[in-house]
Amino acid sequence: MDFLCRSFIILSFLAVLSTNVLALKACSGNARCVVFEDCKGLYTPLTRVASPHLLDLLKHLQCGFNEDRQPMICCPPILSFYPESSTSAHAAFDREAALALLPGPSSCGVDRADRIYGGSQTEVDEHPWMALIRYDKLVGSGFYCGGVLISSRYVLTAAHCIKGAELPKQWKVTHVRLGEWSTSTVIDCVQDDCNEPPLDVPVEEIVVHEDYVPSDGHQQNDIALLRLAYDVPFNDFVKPICLPTDPSLAQKTFQDTDMEVAGWGKTEISFSSAVKLKARLPVVSNYICSQIYKVSDRNISEKQICAGGTSHKDSCRGDSGGPLMAQDSAMNWMVLGVVSYGPSPCGSPGWPGVYTRVTAFVDWILTQLRP
Repeated sequence: MDFLCRSFIILSFLAVLSTNVLALKACSGNARCVVFEDCKGLYTPLTRVASPHLLDLLKHLQCGFNEDRQPMICCPPILSFYPESSTSAHAAFDREAALALLPGPSSCGVDRADRIYGGSQTEVDEHPWMALIRYDKLVGSGFYCGGVLISSRYVLTAAHCIKGAELPKQWKVTHVRLGEWSTSTVIDCVQDDCNEPPLDVPVEEIVVHEDYVPSDGHQQNDIALLRLAYDVPFNDFVKPICLPTDPSLAQKTFQDTDMEVAGWGKTEISFSSAVKLKARLPVVSNYICSQIYKVSDRNISEKQICAGGTSHKDSCRGDSGGPLMAQDSAMNWMVLGVVSYGPSPCGSPGWPGVYTRVTAFVDWILTQLRP
């Protein structure tokens, strides 16, 4: 059945649903009464396969007809966009609306440009999107993972920081600290450059990737989001980093590109640094990384990215869940990886660290965002 014939059948089916041409039924929630063809999340799949399930759904969504006798339906926001080339579970969502929840290039990834690379200690206001994740334990609390602020309401981190196999079950994520430089002092100063007191923001919701399996030794889909309890105000010491939302970036391997990691220490079970540190690491091809990790029976997928392998420079310099970062052509910083795992001891020559490749999860991130 060709496109025009199938569309005719669908529209004819809707035409008999109501005899009242102009009367419109109120739509519930955030749904809008729109012409059926404008609700791409339903219209596009129905022109391919007019399933009884979708046709039955249309009966319940119908809200009337416009003056041109075109059928109208209550279209939820999540169905107003349907990428033609996507067949994933997250294909039907309003990408533009989700992108509007992220900071624009004028306010994300903006950092001072006069940095001297090669040192290990950051400036007080360097990488202001870095976050520390606080856990409440049976006795006391502490910071044992990192993350990165991507908007005024969301922090990106690793799934193993939330439900990892080695994470004690009694530990509970409660807060995210933003604007920190040294955990040993409240106000941090380097010469005359001082920051403001850090923000400890309660975590309102935790979203772990649905396909993450804690016992999976390959650590696939090691990514999660923390929704903060309120919109955090931006300043010189608290800013969001950019997400790699440009579709062309999804095809890039970034092989041999130097990227940067930052954080306060090693992992949640190792010693940490009071001061935010950084290190420059070269991206290693997935093929070479796969050959290296075959020795330890770990598979490297296209949803992961490897970096490092040089002596004494590794993601041990940053917490698990922290970002692997690079600057775009406009010198804005983007998060391209999330610290997942690496060799032990870290910084072992020839053994790169493994990161979750953020470009493979941009659509997943966008589907989780809400105002």
